[in-house]
Parts: sequence; structure tokens; C-alpha cells
Amino acid sequence: MYFSSRFLRSNCGLAALAVAHVMALHAVVARPDERGQAETSIVTQTVIAVPPTTRETPPMKGQVPQAILDPILKEAAALAEVARDQLVIVRAESVVWNDGSLGCPEPGMMYTQALVNGYWIVIEAAGQTYDFRVGSGGSFRLCPAGQGHPPSQASAI
Repeated sequence: MYFSSRFLRSNCGLAALAVAHVMALHAVVARPDERGQAETSIVTQTVIAVPPTTRETPPMKGQVPQAILDPILKEAAALAEVARDQLVIVRAESVVWNDGSLGCPEPGMMYTQALVNGYWIVIEAAGQTYDFRVGSGGSFRLCPAGQGHPPSQASAI
């Protein structure tokens, strides 16, 4: 039985489950004198690759990377004229925007008419709500109150 290393890294649990099912099926079908030999043969031919570890931990699905979140928090604190610890993050998620306006079109502007991966971050401070939109390049902009539209879908980022 052969699995590519890429398949095993991405489907480690699935590969182990498939091997377990083959072993169980063989144990039921094989004659008693063949069971031990066949099971050993399958186990010795199975290789499970473990993905290498890195020093950096990627963000979990749906989370905003700290490198994107930090400048937005700094901007929100400056706009609200409060310390950063006074900010409340209401929303911080990866999304897919309907177009290049990031759900916050400005009158008279033209935008790319394609889906755009990005982030939606909403912060409350000093009684105000700050709606930040982030595009795929990581640049952000503040969407004026009442002008924004929700994204088309949550992202798989």
C-alpha cells in the first residue's frame, strides 16, 4: 500500500483509518495461520509522515494574524483617544469580500469586480464603533458608520 507524503501530511488520520480497516478486514477473511503474517506485512509497509514543526504558529482558521491586527488596534486607539487596553474587539475574522470595495464602497469610485479574501475587524471604544476592512494585501481602511455591507461569506483562510 502506497500513499504520497503530501497525502499523508494532509490526511494522516484518514490514512491511519484506511490501514486499520484493511487490517481488520484481512483479519476476518484470512485463515488463522495467515492472520499473524498478513497483519505484520501490512503494518511494516505502512509509513505515516508527521508534518515538520516550525517556530511560527500559523493563525487558526478564521483568526486575524497579529501582524494585521496590531496596526488596526493602534489606529482605533488613536481615533478613540483611549489606551489600547480600553478597546473591545467585537469582530475579528477572515472573510471573502464581494469586490474590491471590501463591502464599503465610496461614491464615484470603481472597484475590482472579483471576490477578495480579507478580514473584517470591528472594535468598540469610548462609545464608538470602528469598522475596519482589510484586503488581501493586508492594507486596511475604516468604513464610515452605516456605509458598510457584510461580506459574501466566511473565508477558508
